[in-house]
Amino acid sequence: MPDKQQLHALVDRLPEAEAEAAARYLQFLISRDEEPVDPAMLARIDAARKNPAPGIAHEDVLREFGL
Repeated sequence: MPDKQQLHALVDRLPEAEAEAAARYLQFLISRDEEPVDPAMLARIDAARKNPAPGIAHEDVLREFGL
C-alpha cells in the first residue's frame, strides 16, 4: 500500500493536463470523511425518489423561451 511520500512522487510525475482531474478526485476522497448525511435528510431523499416531480415537457420549455 502506498504511503503519502509515494503519493507525492506520483503527483510530481503527473502530467499537468491531468492535475485538475486528480485534484477533484482527491477532494472527493477527502469529502467522504466529512459528516454523514443525517437520517432526516436521507428520509427526504427517499421520499423524493419515490414520488418524483412530473417535470416540464421539452415543448413547454421551448415555448417559454420563444424557440
